[in-house]
Amino acid sequence: MDRKKEIRRQLLGLRERLGRQEWLERTEAVFQNTVSHPWFQEAEHIYCYVDFRGEAGTAAIMERAWELGKSVAVPRTRGEEMGFFYIRSLEETAPGNFGVREPDPERCETADGREGLMILPGSAFDLKGYRIGYGKGYYDRYMEAHPGLRTMALAFDFQVLEEIPHEPHDRRARVIVTDRRVITTAKKEMQDR
Repeated sequence: MDRKKEIRRQLLGLRERLGRQEWLERTEAVFQNTVSHPWFQEAEHIYCYVDFRGEAGTAAIMERAWELGKSVAVPRTRGEEMGFFYIRSLEETAPGNFGVREPDPERCETADGREGLMILPGSAFDLKGYRIGYGKGYYDRYMEAHPGLRTMALAFDFQVLEEIPHEPHDRRARVIVTDRRVITTAKKEMQDR
């Protein structure tokens, strides 16, 4: 567990030191790699995080989804639980837990239970799709409860390591999209057998 915390601390530090221009350039590359991926193109419902504290940006991805007539849902946390709610613009979000922008469940319809593409955040990833999030386990629990979702993680390339520690309850991303490459982890899993 301490190794996970150290990896998280190191990679979040690298991410937070990105200059604004470099962040914009890397985010644009992540955007291009995401919206050209077949899973994004095929999905009717996009479950997407709202970027925070230097994460790979998602606003343009959501905008493209809306342009293409897709539904976009973003997360809201309460206690130990996380749910996704449809929004029609980022104007329908406001700072919530941890300062992350969240939808108002009184005004937004729940998306929970519908199949689609889940776009995951994280601090570190490995080539098998394991991720180190922010230590609360929201996404692992959500993915376990909704196994029909396709999972795609977004990261800057320096956040992807050869291997990271993981535990039995950790859920994997099937695809990792970075500013430099697209990694299909299901293929990596087959090669390891």
